[in-house]
Amino acid sequence: MALSVAPAMADCNESPRAGVSWYGCDRAGTDLQAVDLQRALLSRLNAAGADLRNANLDGAVLTQADLTGADLRGATMRRTDFGASELRNAQLSDAILQGARFTSARMDGTDLAGSDVRGGRLDGASLKEARLDGADISDGQFYNADLTGVSAVGTNFSGGNLTQANLSNGLLHKANLRNSNLSRARLENADLRGANLGGANLDGASLAGADLTGADLQRADLRNADITGAIFDDARLGNATWVDRRHCRVRSVGSCD
Repeated sequence: MALSVAPAMADCNESPRAGVSWYGCDRAGTDLQAVDLQRALLSRLNAAGADLRNANLDGAVLTQADLTGADLRGATMRRTDFGASELRNAQLSDAILQGARFTSARMDGTDLAGSDVRGGRLDGASLKEARLDGADISDGQFYNADLTGVSAVGTNFSGGNLTQANLSNGLLHKANLRNSNLSRARLENADLRGANLGGANLDGASLAGADLTGADLQRADLRNADITGAIFDDARLGNATWVDRRHCRVRSVGSCD
């Protein structure tokens, strides 16, 4: 008879190595600095509060794992799968996370400042009050993600899909959202001063109360957007499509007139 090999092969006493199976094991609070866990099976692992600084987790599977408060600063995690995992208040600053998957992960209060998350998948993830300052998340997928109160100063979201994402009350000062898809996104009371929204799709987005002072909205699509109480002082709107479908003049600044 065929058996389910993944959990059966787990050996919680085995030392860390590439490809190790720690399925469902308990490593809470463990010192795992600089270990090699490439391609390891770590689903349902309890690593809450563990020290994984500078670890190599390339290609590892950490679905439904508990990494609450874990320290992953400087770790390498290319194409690592964190689907549905707990990462609340975890430290992932300056980590390499290209192509990593965080689908439906809980990342409230997580620190990703300065990390390389290019091409990351964060659809449906919760990142309330997370810190993304200076991170590169270009071409990232944030469909229906909750980034309420996020700090993303100077963050690169260019080319990303943020359809229906919630960025209300977010600090997005000088963020790069060029050519991103923000259709039906919530940006109420967001700080978008000096942000680059050139060519962004904001069709049906809510910008009520948002501060877009000095923002670049050239060629942006603002059709059907809610701009109630939004501030556009010194915002560049050349060739933008306005909320009423008007085409703004090339030199429009502050308004579409």
